[in-house]
Amino acid sequence: MKVWSNPPFEGVTLEEGYTIQQAMIEASRCLMCADAPCSCDCPAGVDARGFIRKIRFENFDGAVKLLKSDNILSGSCAYICPAGSQCAKGCTAAGLTRPIDIAALQRFVTDRERLQGMIEPAPPVRNGKNVAVVGAGPAGLGCAAELAVRGYIVRVFEEGPEIGGMLRRVIPSFRLPPAVLDFEIEFIKKLGVEFSCLNAMGRPEELLSKGYDAVFVGCGLQKPVGSDLIGSRFKQVHQALDFLTASKQGRMPDVGKRTVVIGGGDTAIDAARVARRAGAECFMLYRRTQREMPAYKEEVDAAWNDGVEFYFRVMVRSVVGQEKATGVRCARIKWNEPVPGTERSYVVEGPEFVIPCDTVIVATGQGPSSDLGLRTTSDGKIAVHKETMMASAQGVFAGGDCVTGGGTAAWAVGMGKKAAVKIDVYLKGSPPL
Repeated sequence: MKVWSNPPFEGVTLEEGYTIQQAMIEASRCLMCADAPCSCDCPAGVDARGFIRKIRFENFDGAVKLLKSDNILSGSCAYICPAGSQCAKGCTAAGLTRPIDIAALQRFVTDRERLQGMIEPAPPVRNGKNVAVVGAGPAGLGCAAELAVRGYIVRVFEEGPEIGGMLRRVIPSFRLPPAVLDFEIEFIKKLGVEFSCLNAMGRPEELLSKGYDAVFVGCGLQKPVGSDLIGSRFKQVHQALDFLTASKQGRMPDVGKRTVVIGGGDTAIDAARVARRAGAECFMLYRRTQREMPAYKEEVDAAWNDGVEFYFRVMVRSVVGQEKATGVRCARIKWNEPVPGTERSYVVEGPEFVIPCDTVIVATGQGPSSDLGLRTTSDGKIAVHKETMMASAQGVFAGGDCVTGGGTAAWAVGMGKKAAVKIDVYLKGSPPL
């Protein structure tokens, strides 16, 4: 633990973070651009220029209030969002020295509030209308908080035992300290949002029949895809979501000395880093090139630093073994140039080979996990109207991963907020589309 050289509040020590002086110096580097590319690139709509300016003038409470009004999970996002690939990507200061460390400044003010004491929200005036939110992940929490601020009575239904979705169940604690998420959930409760966990509510239309005026579905993508790998029957073969959930709950599977992770997304990176920290040599196999990896660069760099080894243009054929998994059979491939209108093809280069391992973790994507009785797209995601975000049932809205696929937590919060605005318009009598 790094103790702050000049603690901003009495008796408090923090893990790596800015002192007051460091935060103000970093904030003073901001050029306060009129077009503020940092704010334009935030999927949650955070006014980065605005909260950085408040830090510059030592208005830390004002900074955290602004952050919360834009992103109710601003503390969590400060730890896990790939700021370098999003808000800081177009930072004008990079042309002079380096981009402003927006994520570190955001962590500074949100951690400061958490350790000094919560800034209590003003109690909203209720309008008497009830909205149900299905799913307690970032999209659901973003929608619920925005609706509560607008005066609605909101209840969130979560079929799992805890609030937070993937942030709670899957994201490793070394990336997102649980206390950060706990604090933000407590704030959402103080807004008046109620939660009902371990409640499989059925189809959204059933909630409408029980008296709710509108329903938002933000249940995410929780079902692993690509689980039909030959040899996946071995107990040493794990789906990435199951593996991460078990490790987060203290039921870490025995990964042995060598672990192979199949996939190239952020979930695959998390699984590889957890396995590496459990003491295993870890190898990530991805069928395309490094440039085509869906994982964010920051996460890939963190995995490199943890000692994870990467192999690109490798196609896994099967898991090999007799009574237990002992390796994966692979082939080196070369991708052909893409042809418009056709699926990209590849050719196998050289003979197949086996990479020995004790554990295999499959991280090839997630899909919808349940039938909610709503119209879906060809790949199973919920179909919504582009403008209103309303699903096929009147009064039912949807957003987040279950609509457009995977994204960052900030992106999901932004989708939830946007849906809340659409629900507000709908319940105030705007004609439905």
